[in-house]
Amino acid sequence: MGAVARTVPLRLLHRFALAVALLLVAAAWPARADSWAPPTITTYASANGQYRLTVVPRDIESQLAYFQAKSRGETLPEPEGPLGRFERLDGGEWVSVWSRGLVNEVAPVQAIVSDDGRHVVTFDNWHSTGHGDHVVVIYGDGGALVRSLRLDQIVPAYFIDGLPASVSSIQWQSKPPRLDGDVIELTIAEPDDGPDQRGGFPLRVALADGGVAPIAADVMARLGPAMCKAHVGGVRSWNAYLAYQRADLVYPGAADKDGWDRYVANAILRLKPAKMPDADDSEGGVGSWMDEMPFELLDRGAYMASDFRKDFRLALVVPASEMPRRWFTARDQDAMLREIEGQAGKIKPGQLAGVEMLFLTDQAHWARISALLAHSGARLTLVDIAVPVPPRPDDIARLPPAREIDPACGGTPG
Repeated sequence: MGAVARTVPLRLLHRFALAVALLLVAAAWPARADSWAPPTITTYASANGQYRLTVVPRDIESQLAYFQAKSRGETLPEPEGPLGRFERLDGGEWVSVWSRGLVNEVAPVQAIVSDDGRHVVTFDNWHSTGHGDHVVVIYGDGGALVRSLRLDQIVPAYFIDGLPASVSSIQWQSKPPRLDGDVIELTIAEPDDGPDQRGGFPLRVALADGGVAPIAADVMARLGPAMCKAHVGGVRSWNAYLAYQRADLVYPGAADKDGWDRYVANAILRLKPAKMPDADDSEGGVGSWMDEMPFELLDRGAYMASDFRKDFRLALVVPASEMPRRWFTARDQDAMLREIEGQAGKIKPGQLAGVEMLFLTDQAHWARISALLAHSGARLTLVDIAVPVPPRPDDIARLPPAREIDPACGGTPG
């Protein structure tokens, strides 16, 4: 990691991490927050205690490295998945029955083991409940894969938009699954935004072949309209998000606080270099996130406004060795100018040589800002908020396609 990681005050870095989180949350559509502990070796026993499955998760370097690799679309290195070791109790000793790589990417979230030892069922993948190809996975004799099910193979696809969700996951089960003879009984969550929430509805999956029983007619009649309403809203919100990402970013005006937050977060993402050389990387690879920082001067009275103001002031004076490139923003352009006026006299001539400072402001304020900082030695750049910011072609190319409304809910375009 570059020198910046050793010299920037920890107070600044800690608050910067929060600042980035706030910017990214502002840029996204509403979702519940969640958190996950690192995957660990976990053992699941049958109800009668005669059999057990031990799951050894994929050995990932770190959660951060895992998510960075995923965001870049990289294939994760071997091993291809977690290991499952299945054992039976024999005379007080555990004896191996089978061992195999499980189909999950990192580790299942939970598993159940049948009392006769013939079946193991795993559920979801670490950090992505409800997503992917392996929401329910059934293993049979000798660990043979019986069937792996996606969520849209368990419930109608349009139901998914009506299920409770967080940033990472779909909370599709409202109660723990259980084995009932030759079937798995699931309890599917229902929409949680109404007063008549009933705690979920039952659904049965056959152990022999993974066949999913139809949802009961009365449940479909009761939930269908609510699920369709959520689905239509979800499709339209998703397509509106895609349209926003494909369109030029336009300054929404100072009065629109939510619009300003989205504008700032997306403008910086679009304008900053796709790659920055790391201080320890002579080949110029992907730089450290600490090599480039945004500093927003929050409105007075906002949460942590005084802390952000202190960091804004500090960022105006620290040299290139601590931070080579930095952005400055404020919804209140006059307040930003006043802060710069207060700090400019503390900067010695040439003190910021090697620093690039970018300001999201208008031409009128820029004239004064650039004059105040001309002696600093920094390279000063205007990001004129009056000029629309186009999307990057490679970002557009990576966007997924628009969604369509399910025919069961009318099938009209989103």
